[in-house]
Amino acid sequence: MKELAEDFKSIAKKDRSLFWWMTIDFLLSLWLFLIPIFRLVPGGPRIWVWYSDINSYGQSDWWYLLGFSIVALTLGVGHILLAARLWSKRGKDIARLFLAVSTIIILIGVKFLLNIVGEG
Repeated sequence: MKELAEDFKSIAKKDRSLFWWMTIDFLLSLWLFLIPIFRLVPGGPRIWVWYSDINSYGQSDWWYLLGFSIVALTLGVGHILLAARLWSKRGKDIARLFLAVSTIIILIGVKFLLNIVGEG
């Protein structure tokens, strides 16, 4: 844990671009985390959800959206921690590439979630 904290301090001091990638990745995952939280209606009946078949819609309980929040938080924080470890072990280029792919994955998740909640 101390090594990870030292890695973050080193990244903040030595590699500003990677630090900004980490910040962007965290903010996008925070956005992905908050979208379903603000749309939850626990007293509501059922909500429309989008399953992974070909454009098939169905209804489920409100807590279905809560799963997206948990995955988003895990995805964002986990990828930032992995990128910090990659930076110290493999170098800045692979860490930057990993965060770029993570950002693309989170953006795709935001697009899918906005379609589910009816804003996309």
